[in-house]
Amino acid sequence: MFKTLLKSTNFSSKSKIVIWYPLILLLYNLISKALYLTDRDIGLDEPFTIYHAQFSFSQIVDILKNYNNPPLFELLLHYWIKLFGISPQSVRVLPLIFASLSPLALYYFGKRFFSVKTGIVSSLLLSFSYIPVYFAHDTRVYSLFLLLSIISMHYFLLLSTETKIRWGVFVTFIISTSLLIYAHYFGFFILFFQIVYLLFFCRHLVWRFAACYGGILFFYLPHLYPLLMRASDSVKAGTWIEPPSGIESLYNMLWSFSNFPFITVLCICLLVFSLVKFLRRPLFINNYKNTTLIVFWFLFAYIGMFFISFKVPMYITRYLIYALPAYYILLAICINYLFENIILNRIILLVLLVSFACTTELNPDKHQYIASRVAVIRQLKDTSTLIIVAPQDYIATFAYHYNRAFFSEVNDGKEYVLTDSLLQNDHVYMMNEAFELAKAHPENFKKILYYGAGALQANADSPLLKTLSQKYNRYYFEKFSDGHVLSIFKVK
Repeated sequence: MFKTLLKSTNFSSKSKIVIWYPLILLLYNLISKALYLTDRDIGLDEPFTIYHAQFSFSQIVDILKNYNNPPLFELLLHYWIKLFGISPQSVRVLPLIFASLSPLALYYFGKRFFSVKTGIVSSLLLSFSYIPVYFAHDTRVYSLFLLLSIISMHYFLLLSTETKIRWGVFVTFIISTSLLIYAHYFGFFILFFQIVYLLFFCRHLVWRFAACYGGILFFYLPHLYPLLMRASDSVKAGTWIEPPSGIESLYNMLWSFSNFPFITVLCICLLVFSLVKFLRRPLFINNYKNTTLIVFWFLFAYIGMFFISFKVPMYITRYLIYALPAYYILLAICINYLFENIILNRIILLVLLVSFACTTELNPDKHQYIASRVAVIRQLKDTSTLIIVAPQDYIATFAYHYNRAFFSEVNDGKEYVLTDSLLQNDHVYMMNEAFELAKAHPENFKKILYYGAGALQANADSPLLKTLSQKYNRYYFEKFSDGHVLSIFKVK
């Protein structure tokens, strides 16, 4: 719904830069995202994902029905682990591959449905974006979610624009979209955008896409009930995420999309001035259908999810990662729309690209420092030492760094049971409450090491830490920058 799209430039489809660009783009992403792949500790939700990926195929599907993500990434990681193990290097290569392929997929998407210039600009912006780098270093589903969102949209538009059905495109759309919603529940938002587009612009193709979505539904039937249950629970009980704080949340989200405050302001200006220009001269263009889809794709994620989050909180960066492709394509469109002078157009594009490149973070800090702390705990531990770790659900993270053999014990098919048993045999107890101390028999030890990893457990007023302080003599205490605490007690 803009007056013009990107006009033809010297990015000729026959030029050498375009021929070699996809390879250069892929190599840049693989190398840049691999440079600091293991500099940050495995932490946050990564141990949860790695732990569950060690179960059998059927167990993964069954266990993850009770959690917030469908099982696709864990299933892929399951077979990856069988080949390469669970070291930080091996488990992070898989998301790195998905994150590196995403700019390549976006290039082909932008080139096919807009212009070569749009494909190059948007793929470079995605390559320099902070978010894909972060999730390339995170053994979670989000880089796969990003990649599948682009692929699904690509084949959707191919199907909607071709007069004759190519069965390869038809099948690829069904498979990629089925995988998308098996990767993340928010993949259904992509289907929503597609259906809205069909209703407005392609109602003559309703039967073609009815067959596609029928096939997708068929493949998703085994997971339809867990989807409905998880959606119902989120609506009734809410989520762990806080509701948005107002316009500040909108700005912060765009900041995360844009790397740096200065760039954020520049991008806001591009979007606002483009809207003003369009409102003054609302002319339709030849490619307005695809442009409308991009605008709707971005605005629903960025603004629509903002308002939804006051009812069901979900407004965090990783849940909006599927909006990045639309955002970067929209920026390229806005620049071409606002600046018809070719020289000025290229200057603004260059400023935007250089700004992203200069502010990209190749080694994002995840604020996880557990490996060195567990190493210290292991050094301090002897046969007369009891280790208490709180909260109990920190077991996967602690076990991964404490003893990977314990972490990998999943043969009974029960979550954490074998791992917890092996830790206890080694005098390591996971706890939440003070009354659980009795099961560890602290009176049989000379020394107690307490590691508090939760906000409550790291607080001096927590019942567990308070009970330890009352019963035993604390001679060492350290509170770390992330709020975790380490205390050492001498048993009286």
